Order: sequence, then structure tokens, then C-alpha cells
Amino acid sequence: MRIKINETDIKKVIKDWLNIKGIFNFHLLAGLGAYKGCPDRIAIYKGKIICIEVKTITGMQSIHQKLFQKNVEKAGGIYVLARCVEDVEEIIKTI
Repeated sequence: MRIKINETDIKKVIKDWLNIKGIFNFHLLAGLGAYKGCPDRIAIYKGKIICIEVKTITGMQSIHQKLFQKNVEKAGGIYVLARCVEDVEEIIKTI
């Protein structure tokens, strides 16, 4: 039997892991007036901005999210499409 993990659970695990590691992070609220394509969470580690977009294993980025990723990377930031906490851990290890 395969267990389906929802996006909310993945977000919570990532938030908790970042907090345990002492990495400054915060959630971005989406909605009316928000910049289209903003990631779910921003972390700052060793002076690097890390934009974290959380998706389930089958979740897809929107056009706006892909454009946001392109702009972040062009500006020298780090963008992570995280489907599990290990995706974030791997990026942190490279910094």
C-alpha cells in the first residue's frame, strides 16, 4: 500500500526541519495582491536566499512559478522545488 503525503504535511516537515537547524525562514501568504508565483517559503542561510516551492510527487509548477524561479536564479538566488524535506537538505549541504 502506498501512502499519499499531501502538500500541507510536506510544508510542515520542511518548516520544522529548518527551525530545528536554526535556519531563518518564513512562510509567504498567497492571495489577492501577492506577487504571482511566489514560493511557499523563504529561507536565508549563510547569506543566501533560498526560495522553496513545495509540491507533492505529482504536483506541477504553474507558469507564474516557473517564471518566478527563472527570475530568482537569474538574480543569483536559490530556488528549490521541494517534494520532500530531503530536497531542501541537499541544497543546504551545498551552501
